[in-house]
Amino acid sequence: MSSTTQVSNTPKPSGITSVKLGHRKHVLAQIAELKQRTVHSLVVEAVDAYIAQMQAKMEYEAQAIRSFENYQQTGLHVTHDELQTWADSLTSDTPLEAPTCHK
Repeated sequence: MSSTTQVSNTPKPSGITSVKLGHRKHVLAQIAELKQRTVHSLVVEAVDAYIAQMQAKMEYEAQAIRSFENYQQTGLHVTHDELQTWADSLTSDTPLEAPTCHK
């Protein structure tokens, strides 16, 4: 084995997951029929949407944590009043420049 080859003991996912849908199965079947799609395609679409939503939420939260950590280190900030004044100006004929961070 070469030094760049890595062996993983983690089993590879089969791509098959069993989900007990209960009463949802009947509702999904009705929706699938109306949309001329399969229940499988609806479930995959829902899972993909959930994954995208959770990834976006986790990135948003991570950015918030990084921003707070940066504030703790630098003390740089914009006050609510400064931000509100700027936001209010965006619908006016003379929008203001975005406020700059300060201590």
